[in-house]
Amino acid sequence: MPPISKSAQRRIVARKSPPAPGAAAKALRAPGIARRNALLEAARQLLKTRDLDALSLADVAARARIPKGSAYHYYGDILDLYAQLLARIDEALLDDVRRPLRNVPVRHWRDIVAALVRRGARYYAVDPAARQLILSAKAPPELKLRDRQNDIQIGSAFVQHIDAWFVLPPLPRQTAIFYRAVEIADLMFSLSVLEHGRITAEMTGEAVRAMVGYLSAHLPAELPLRARPGRPRAPGTGR
Repeated sequence: MPPISKSAQRRIVARKSPPAPGAAAKALRAPGIARRNALLEAARQLLKTRDLDALSLADVAARARIPKGSAYHYYGDILDLYAQLLARIDEALLDDVRRPLRNVPVRHWRDIVAALVRRGARYYAVDPAARQLILSAKAPPELKLRDRQNDIQIGSAFVQHIDAWFVLPPLPRQTAIFYRAVEIADLMFSLSVLEHGRITAEMTGEAVRAMVGYLSAHLPAELPLRARPGRPRAPGTGR
């Protein structure tokens, strides 16, 4: 028998070698991740036309074409699924508010607040699931409490935007103040959804006025403009 070449030896060893650590587990997890994502997307689609309190996990499983028993393997109940969907929505909403302000005429800090509130209204306008899970009166208290944590980060995003343009004075309890301001705007949005089923232009204006009015009690009417306004500050130089 002729000697086996080194390349052939390597192929034989490769076939006999066990898979890399974690590879098998990763392969097993992939279908589960795909099914979780399919269920979340099915719920998002159903919430475009159905009230959140009228849906069951079985409804979502049917829309996703996943056996009901499998759906309960991934989510304990519909509230568990809603909590996971809300986490994704909150992340997307936070990313949206953090986007740089472009083509926005800024003369006062109030202009920044108004631009960000209107941006939030546009986000809710195109995402019925977000409106239902965050702003609807039917949203369970557990979901509203989860969203409050995200509002703290949204308030910090407002601070970062303003701080990129203006010199903010030292502000005791700054995080709490901007968190409350975000909650005030959300209240106007929620009232609009309750009364009209959507966020109207009028109630968007009310949200701007309410948020600016509250912040005006804590911020000077005029703030010094930065030398290079609109540019993010270097890490560690802002509050």
